[in-house]
Amino acid sequence: MLLALREEALCAMILIFLQIYYAVNKVKNSNALFPKIARIALCHVLLDGITVYTVNHLDIIPDPINRFLHILFYISGALFGMMLYQHILTLCGYYRSAARLKRVGYALLTAFTILLFFLPMKYVHGQYTNYSYSILTIIGYALFLFYCAASLIMLLYSYRKLDRRTRVVLVPILCVMMIAVITQAFFPELLMTGAVITLVILGLFISLDNPDIDYMEQALWDYTTGLKNRNSYERDMAQAKFVAQTKRQSPQIGFLVIDINNLKYINDHYGHQEGDRLISVSADILKNHLKSASSIYRIGGDEFLAVYSATSNAAVEAEMDAVMQACRNAKDFSLPLCLALGYQSGPLDNNVDELLKQADQNMYSCKARLKEEYPLPCCNE
Repeated sequence: MLLALREEALCAMILIFLQIYYAVNKVKNSNALFPKIARIALCHVLLDGITVYTVNHLDIIPDPINRFLHILFYISGALFGMMLYQHILTLCGYYRSAARLKRVGYALLTAFTILLFFLPMKYVHGQYTNYSYSILTIIGYALFLFYCAASLIMLLYSYRKLDRRTRVVLVPILCVMMIAVITQAFFPELLMTGAVITLVILGLFISLDNPDIDYMEQALWDYTTGLKNRNSYERDMAQAKFVAQTKRQSPQIGFLVIDINNLKYINDHYGHQEGDRLISVSADILKNHLKSASSIYRIGGDEFLAVYSATSNAAVEAEMDAVMQACRNAKDFSLPLCLALGYQSGPLDNNVDELLKQADQNMYSCKARLKEEYPLPCCNE
């Protein structure tokens, strides 16, 4: 009994730590179900420890209290299984199915709860610890196992939709969970459900809902524009070069360098708020008109970079013309909106820096033409 209580205490501490971590860091989770599942898991683990104590002290714990605590324990386990399956459905993109499951799941849970209050509950004196084992226990295991199996089947069915990290973590954990539930059904004294549920929560946290992963992703995006930043560009280019070297290919790649004219002038004379608005509008123009670009990055204060893969020069030139026309149509600024553009394409090999350098030179040639077209103070940087 003491060993089981120590196990539940450790699991409870881990789950409490996760709750504190979420509260302190004010994590805005991508899937709102996860914090709820974690709280239900904590309740189940605490009830597991409490019922281990009460069932081993039947002489001092009144039977109604013992029975009521066991009912809460079984309900929390069934609720955890149902919400886990709902979480997996949402993760796989089946949002409508998840909503329907919520209604059906609560109906099943209500029926199970009614059975808990009316069916008899028996307590068995085991070799190492006492435990409850009756038709209610079997129904509870069956319901929990059903949700685990349904979650695993859904993950396998949607295997190709999920990213590698999700598949690698969740599929093995659910397999372990099913094995543990079946094992405990045949060997009730093992008392493993609390530990296995904690393992599932840790797996979800590490693979899907870890705030550190969210913060790392945020480091790859520019807050002002919603575009990828230089860190993201360097990562993407390293991956592209690695793939090209692995396949021993040199695919065609194109770089479009974009520079906002007069940003410093606008910041100095009209304020940084106006400068930020200019950056945001410029980014929107690029996102709306550079449709063929593989990715668009903000690589500096007034600099953007669009990367093209296997796109014809004619298609890129047409998009550049569309950007220039959109700039001319932007009339709500103190100065004309000027974006200098420079494009260069070539094979993806060790000469990428040369391609970028040539695209940069082409951009500066465009910048010089814009200075002549929009003199004082537009292009006097």
